[in-house]
Amino acid sequence: MAEFENQYFDDPVEESGSLVKKKFSSILAFLLLLVGGTYLVQTTLAASIALNSGSAIQFGQGITATTACSGATNLTITPNSTFINASGAGAHYFSSVTVSNIPSDCYGDDFTINAYGNSSNTPLALFNSTSTNAVVYNNSGTFQRGIGSTGLTVSSGSGSFTISFTNPVALSSSVYKLTIQSGPNNPYYEVGSTGPGGGKIFYVNEAGFDCGEAYASNGSPTGGKCNYLEVAPSGWNTGSDPTKRWSPSDVNIPSVSIGFSPSNAISGVGLGYKNSIAIVSLHGAYNASSNNYAAGAARAYSGGSKSDWYLPSTAELNLLCQWARGVAPSVTTACSSSGTINSSTYGASSAGFTVNSYWSSSQADTGLAWRHQFDGGVNGQNFADKINNYAVRPIRAF
Repeated sequence: MAEFENQYFDDPVEESGSLVKKKFSSILAFLLLLVGGTYLVQTTLAASIALNSGSAIQFGQGITATTACSGATNLTITPNSTFINASGAGAHYFSSVTVSNIPSDCYGDDFTINAYGNSSNTPLALFNSTSTNAVVYNNSGTFQRGIGSTGLTVSSGSGSFTISFTNPVALSSSVYKLTIQSGPNNPYYEVGSTGPGGGKIFYVNEAGFDCGEAYASNGSPTGGKCNYLEVAPSGWNTGSDPTKRWSPSDVNIPSVSIGFSPSNAISGVGLGYKNSIAIVSLHGAYNASSNNYAAGAARAYSGGSKSDWYLPSTAELNLLCQWARGVAPSVTTACSSSGTINSSTYGASSAGFTVNSYWSSSQADTGLAWRHQFDGGVNGQNFADKINNYAVRPIRAF
């Protein structure tokens, strides 16, 4: 695949569709005469956009717009196109955009860039086939990807950044307007980064998953779906991971689902909080005396001043095992002996896991619960008597 990048510009004036077509026809005719009809040239209207100060939410539509963070400083946005060749075809795509002259007053804000066609109010997909929002976080002058921006890269400069789409999907000829908004930062975490509870992020789902005490679509700490799973750091219990019973006795927890097959599915991601609360509710007095069972110990942890730590479900524990061994996450594939424990591939090198079995919060039946051996193998996921002692590591969803 051959790629040729160019920049494209226009005058800072809104133009009607008919005038645009005339302008582009003239340019196209000139270029065709100049190069003898050898190349197909595609252009777009959106180019250098000056942004003025205005309302509390910065918003750029077409060429000029209001902004909260830049005050009297004009920002400049410059889109770039790339010609992507293909067998028997080829086209120019909106491949990157540079925003410059950003003042320090914009520290801490998110910038969101969208592109639009000639008449529709629906933003165009820019990357990942369907993603329309290109979000960049201004981290005190260092620019980095914002939430929902997997599939693009950000090059940070002094008062400027360039977004590049890994696989651009918007044709340059379809882009007529660009908008840019600024607003409060919506924190974005990547796998391996430190989470708000002081642990490591081991799973990211940008579409979101049900979570919380009731395992609901509004169960996250901010009232919506959860996007992240965070694991407590090594030494969370002031030493190596403790070994605990699943419960003080072989007893069924009525509100915790029972099954003799591990729940490796998205429906099990986020479920551990509800499970753990049900277990602790039944064994509360035991928890109060010593935290000497798995869910009680996990719920008692309060790292990062967070009170929503819990014992993971089978699906969450499976994802944790994959992260720990440096294996790509899959909610449907069981963690096996692939990889190496505490791998650096996704940032688990300091996680401090042992090859011991770890308890999940999921039941198999009245006397059995699911565990996962982090050394993998065909028996990686299996069930055991609830009064056995296995390792415990809390997680949280947000």
